[in-house]
Amino acid sequence: MHVRPAFRRWGRRLGLAVLIAIAIGYVPGQVLRRDPRAARLEAQIEELTAEARALATRNAALRRDIAALRSDVGAIENRARADLGMVYPDEIVLRLPAGPAGPPGPEGAK
Repeated sequence: MHVRPAFRRWGRRLGLAVLIAIAIGYVPGQVLRRDPRAARLEAQIEELTAEARALATRNAALRRDIAALRSDVGAIENRARADLGMVYPDEIVLRLPAGPAGPPGPEGAK
């Protein structure tokens, strides 16, 4: 059977048009589809960014403490008292037990 060249030419054009239409409909859907790994990585980036901000804030506070300890005698004294328990020779230290701070109730007054 003989197919005329015009039908063959239009058949190729129609087939090519169908392939292009499929590509136009399929490719953007595959390109724009969200990869679950990318979403996990973005969440991890946000988490690490927040952690980095918190660490930067802590580092800034520590730098301020270091600068104060290098130059401020009062800061050195406060740190020695708080961390090392140091006192002046003429001071009296009262150590209270760490318990409930409320007043004694009627049961404790017996």
